[in-house]
Amino acid sequence: MASDAALVRERPALALWNRALEQAALLEPYALVITGDLAQDESWGAYKRLRDSLDRHVRCPVALLPGNHDRPCLLEAVLGRRHVTAPGELMLRDGRLIILNSHWCGHSAGRLGPHQLAWLQQRLQAIAADPTPLVVALHHPPMAIGHPVLDTMSLVDHETLRTVLTPVQPLKAVVFGHIHQHWQGHWPDRPNLPLLGCPSTLKSMQHVQPCPIKRATDPGGRLLEINALGALEQRVLRWSNP
Repeated sequence: MASDAALVRERPALALWNRALEQAALLEPYALVITGDLAQDESWGAYKRLRDSLDRHVRCPVALLPGNHDRPCLLEAVLGRRHVTAPGELMLRDGRLIILNSHWCGHSAGRLGPHQLAWLQQRLQAIAADPTPLVVALHHPPMAIGHPVLDTMSLVDHETLRTVLTPVQPLKAVVFGHIHQHWQGHWPDRPNLPLLGCPSTLKSMQHVQPCPIKRATDPGGRLLEINALGALEQRVLRWSNP
């Protein structure tokens, strides 16, 4: 988040963010998942502006994940009482969401670490008999996406995460940010589990895959829905600049 007139990556960050929240509100979602890089300057004021904008525009539960451009302690202090912060869990009408904190202090790459991975395993064991559809979200990509720069700053313990998540049959998708573009892939041993990279609400990076709606440079996001059969339906969202 930035002040009203500030530019981030040469873009009007606050205006673009408010535009994204307006577009999300039109969909009347059951939850809003924000996949990190919430405050470029990592300041208390930036997180307060984020809190204020969510208060104005959002009427559903919000899940907040820190990215490498975040300070998790400030994120928790300013927003933790009102919203779900990572690591955490959120029960929705048709599914369950688990959010992870891949912020690694001093690094652009991400790391979950043994304590958080142990927590994740414990939560998955506790719900092992529950068929409720599950989505897991984190900031950093859980595998290489084929980008020469971004692949140097992905999740360093992605193999452990893959080992933990692959056997979980209610898991319908793993969603992540960081890459500023649409991307979809899967782990070789779980081809029916989509790994979904989310577009940026601020500025797109050089894309690896063509945008399915041919708007690769526009701000965007993703819509995930669990249908009546318990299957995942998802699509890329794009909208025009304010």
